[in-house]
Amino acid sequence: MTTKKELLGMRIREFRENRKYTQDKLAEMVGIDPKHLSRIENGRNYPSFETLEKIIDSLNVSYEDIFNQEHFIKKEDMIKKINTKLSKINAEKLTFIFKMVNEI
Repeated sequence: MTTKKELLGMRIREFRENRKYTQDKLAEMVGIDPKHLSRIENGRNYPSFETLEKIIDSLNVSYEDIFNQEHFIKKEDMIKKINTKLSKINAEKLTFIFKMVNEI
């Protein structure tokens, strides 16, 4: 299972690469060592709140954007989350969901 630390790093890397920034360039913009940025992107370290603010500002994204990581969740993890939710709903709602899924 992918950790929250890894998901955050993956999201930062995704935005950095979309903007065609190297790790060196973003690290310079943020004022941190490129090795530290690498550890953040690889999910080995969390950035401090101050560093995260600088990363978000440098990438010109919002906090909402940076924490929207659902597209990185593995299929198996999504299935577990869905099953957990389904096990807690009543029969009427489950029947409705079943009909919807069955149409896909």
